[in-house]
Amino acid sequence: MTQRMMKTILLLTLWAILSCLSVSAQGQNQPDLVVVAPFDTPTSVLAGGTAYMAANIKNQGTNGSQFNCIGYYLSGDATWDATDTFLGTTCQSLLFPGQSGTCAVTARFPLVPDGSYRLVLVADPLNAERESDETNNVVSFPLTITTGTVALPDLELWRPSLSFSALPAGGSTGVFSFIYNRGPVGAAAHEIGFYLSVDTVFSAASDVLLGTVTNSSLGGVTGGGTGVGSIFSAPVLTVPLTTAPGNYYLVVMIDPRNMVIESNENNNSRALALRVTGSVTATGLAASATGIEVQPNPVERGAPILVKLSNPRATQPLTAMLTDALGRPVTGTSIVMGGTWARIETTQMPSGLYLLHVGGAGQQMVRRIVVQ
Repeated sequence: MTQRMMKTILLLTLWAILSCLSVSAQGQNQPDLVVVAPFDTPTSVLAGGTAYMAANIKNQGTNGSQFNCIGYYLSGDATWDATDTFLGTTCQSLLFPGQSGTCAVTARFPLVPDGSYRLVLVADPLNAERESDETNNVVSFPLTITTGTVALPDLELWRPSLSFSALPAGGSTGVFSFIYNRGPVGAAAHEIGFYLSVDTVFSAASDVLLGTVTNSSLGGVTGGGTGVGSIFSAPVLTVPLTTAPGNYYLVVMIDPRNMVIESNENNNSRALALRVTGSVTATGLAASATGIEVQPNPVERGAPILVKLSNPRATQPLTAMLTDALGRPVTGTSIVMGGTWARIETTQMPSGLYLLHVGGAGQQMVRRIVVQ
């Protein structure tokens, strides 16, 4: 063996040793998050009730950590898995090695049967931090849940309405409604879903989701009031183009994912009759009649808006209605015929953006109108 070969072998051996040392050092130079005392956890709660919970998260590793969160879960055993019910999470900022901080939540427990459960606390539940030890992130505590009288919110729809109750497949309608919290305690911000259904019963498995909006939190009823309310709308909900003509329902569902625990879960939906007349292209009018003309746009405040079909030979009338940007009607309806101008008044309307809805006879069109 030549001296050059021996030198090459020595260099390769030294490189391999240094690489192993580097990998070993990197493996050791990582955070290690654990849930530690002091613990403030309940031993018993009411089903549907709320409870304060707190624990410390500690970085006992050799490197700083950025994602220092504790997740709280309700479980039937001490093992954390996908079947557990998420109660809440809270986080600390950057933790250097040896540092710790308190993560506290106030959570509402689900309406589950009486019995013995486990309260599971998980450090870094989203696995956002690469740790030297991923097996020491979970602690659990025994918890008894009993049935009792609990003050809960109660969300309810009032007078929901559709902007169009008949439209072609591929066309759009809108929903406007009031919503009330009839319960004695407040309800957090909640989701409202809009579904196309063949019946009046909401089914997440079979109904077709057309859209969602998020409604703000609503306070509870005090002093014998009837409820605390607000208004929501979904101005554009489009029926899939593949929908077969027929009679359907547009189901409006409060809290479709059941994130808000309420005293009454049976009054969260309303079904509005909706008739699908056919595809947008399969209309009783000529294909060239699918457009509308609008003058002027923008329009001066108080001046009329003039609307007509772009094909003067069209004979089937359409209905025109002006709504605000949230889909709430601001004028009465007008009839649009081929070759003639329909007049929509803007008297006393504030300046702003509006939507002109023209529909009927297999037509569905929306135009933006600016009132100056």
